[in-house]
Amino acid sequence: MIRTNWIAGLLALLFFSYAQYQGWSLFAQDAATQTARVAGGGRGYHK
Repeated sequence: MIRTNWIAGLLALLFFSYAQYQGWSLFAQDAATQTARVAGGGRGYHK
């Protein structure tokens, strides 16, 4: 069981490393909309 979890974690790390190398991003669209939203009205609102 522990060996299976270790292998699954290693495969996930390899996959995400490969995706980073290729320039893939799961959240690129969300990040772009958030920075645009913050840039437009970030100065007028302070918590």
